[in-house]
Amino acid sequence: MLYLIDKPMAEIGLRTAANDADGTIVLIQDGVLLDPDLDRPTYAVAQDVEKRGVALPDRIDTIAYAELVDRLAEEEVKSFV
Repeated sequence: MLYLIDKPMAEIGLRTAANDADGTIVLIQDGVLLDPDLDRPTYAVAQDVEKRGVALPDRIDTIAYAELVDRLAEEEVKSFV
């Protein structure tokens, strides 16, 4: 499951993702300002990171919008945006 997480819905989104052992988190828009410390693969949308001038922790990789769109078409998604 792919979890899209923005800052306003972060608490419930991260809590939900934490209970999914196979989940992947994608921080989008102001969600890139978050620093979730979950044992799940975590990505931040590169364009949103650049726009906000954020330095990400090493455990968070970036993902391009084009790659995210591909993953949205391939995987089940829960949106907290």
